Amino acid sequence: MINQSLFDLVNTFDNTARIPALRAIAHSAMAKCIGAIRQHMREQARNARNEDDPQVDLDQRNEADEYARRDTEDAYHAEFEAKFTPPPSPLYQASLFHAVYDWAASDLHTLITSKWDAPMTVEQMLEYMISNAQKLNKRLAQEMADAAKTDIKNIERMHELQSRREREQLIEDKPEIVMTFKGFGENGYHDAIDELPKVDQHQLGIKVIETLNKARDQVLGRVLRTRRIAELASVPILEDAAKQVSSWVEWFEHRYFGEIREAIDAGRNIRTLEDVA
Repeated sequence: MINQSLFDLVNTFDNTARIPALRAIAHSAMAKCIGAIRQHMREQARNARNEDDPQVDLDQRNEADEYARRDTEDAYHAEFEAKFTPPPSPLYQASLFHAVYDWAASDLHTLITSKWDAPMTVEQMLEYMISNAQKLNKRLAQEMADAAKTDIKNIERMHELQSRREREQLIEDKPEIVMTFKGFGENGYHDAIDELPKVDQHQLGIKVIETLNKARDQVLGRVLRTRRIAELASVPILEDAAKQVSSWVEWFEHRYFGEIREAIDAGRNIRTLEDVA
């Protein structure tokens, strides 16, 4: 049945596919939660600077008060029920992503028999993010250099400088990120994934497909090294699960085409099925 949530679809899988799928959802939701927490921290820092600035105008103060007022789920849902739907605050978004992470991670812990299948902790995820800066796409770098009429080495230096600053900022922010993340507690619930923006649900589906394909390739690699032919039984299970999630993504894209198209037109980096084929 395609017309269901991603959680419900994953729960129909054999554990061979269900474990990597849940881990993909947990890790992606955790990364999104960290991003939302950092956005909240940036807004808090900006608001603090504005409070110290006597020139800050009334509109800015009112906006800061509005974000503070929306930082609880009850306040946000009250506004929703009153048919007033401003965008949720970053802290609310972080809470929702944490709920998705917590539900997926809790479900995963009931299935795994090896510590290597467990989801990363928030500390491990941050260390991974600090140590693995996004690599520069050479083709994109050349296109940027051509457009700016400069040498590609200048683009590479700018990227390296930006990556260094990002790592330094992440190291500085790490204690507060961990404290905020853990402060959400055990807030997971099944329907949390359905409350995410449609684009984020779509991207989770794409990530699950990518992870299932990688799991299949890992099995094939192990069989080539170890000659344990019995492990090949996992391959059709993983391939079938990836095919089911692909069908779900296609259905989801058709149903929420407008929202996904709007995000693409707005310049968001939206991955599609072609990216994980």
